[in-house]
Amino acid sequence: MFARSATASILLASMTLSAMAQAPMLGTPELLGQFVLPTGLSVAGAEFGGISGLDYAADTGMFYAISDDRSQHGAARFYVLKLNADEEGVHGLDIVSSHVLLGLDGKPFAEKNIDPEAIRYDAARQSIFWSSEGDANGQPAIYEADLTGKALRAFALPEAYLPNADTTRGVQGNLGFEALSISQDGKTLLAGTENALVQDGGKATLDAGSLSRIIAFDIESGEPTAEYGYETAPIFAKATVEPAYNDNGMSEFLALDDSHLLTVERSFASGLGNEINLYVTALAEATDATGLASLKGEPVTTAAKSHWLKLGEGDFELDIDNIESVSFGPEIDGRRSLVIASDNNFNASQFTQFLVFSLAE
Repeated sequence: MFARSATASILLASMTLSAMAQAPMLGTPELLGQFVLPTGLSVAGAEFGGISGLDYAADTGMFYAISDDRSQHGAARFYVLKLNADEEGVHGLDIVSSHVLLGLDGKPFAEKNIDPEAIRYDAARQSIFWSSEGDANGQPAIYEADLTGKALRAFALPEAYLPNADTTRGVQGNLGFEALSISQDGKTLLAGTENALVQDGGKATLDAGSLSRIIAFDIESGEPTAEYGYETAPIFAKATVEPAYNDNGMSEFLALDDSHLLTVERSFASGLGNEINLYVTALAEATDATGLASLKGEPVTTAAKSHWLKLGEGDFELDIDNIESVSFGPEIDGRRSLVIASDNNFNASQFTQFLVFSLAE
């Protein structure tokens, strides 16, 4: 379903849940445990943290994790991790190695000239795909790199995603490509924006969500094959302390089958903390918006969402941090596992958190 279709345009609205009837069953999540790393830990001469993307490599048993460090606490980088978890709980995390991300020029990225956000491992190609929300000029990017971090190519992005000089087009600052996933057949790379493109609408508010975009690329050719609208939920609550900051956005997704994603929406309100909501999202009946410069005022049907899991402060007796990563993990005691991780923003009041769930059928 990740190929272009000639779906007729209809009124802008989220799809009805009837389309969810064939959604894959994830089962009931049971928390096995968590592992928390404090802010300030140094690894290979750079501060560990900013985990904004995570992906499991079943062929090696390792996880690939990307830091959203904008080359300010060390060179832009990704990590190889080994998570020690079994049916008794989560027992530890080994930081196996750290790798500097290199640009197409073969050099590390200059300070504030990159913003890494998502990562996916491709076993067949023995490479990684990773996204950046913006360089020093706000331009987003999606790269393929080898397993040492050397860039192999950059995907050509449609003009609609590229900010222009008068700021009437493109991704909004810090609201670009937060989500990446590879289709189950390995042929398609999907990327999602955290909130709407400038020309598509505003940021999420207490009263309304934001119209994010999901774009699909053919991995072999690098060509876009489809685009869809995705409506985030409104911000979950009003901030209660100053500075009164709150937000909501799509911080990651994970392909479940040929037409469904597990989408993660991360919401925050000062004084209250975080609320994370995970949805099974169907693309099958969403309008293919390929080529539309703007979705505003266009008759477009967005992807259908079915709520699967909420992680609020105190749920599962957890202190939830800034969740930006989701990946399937190893089979544990005959069940699939789901691993969720947080970005500590290199903030001393936050922490890096890995949560491991067992998926009971």
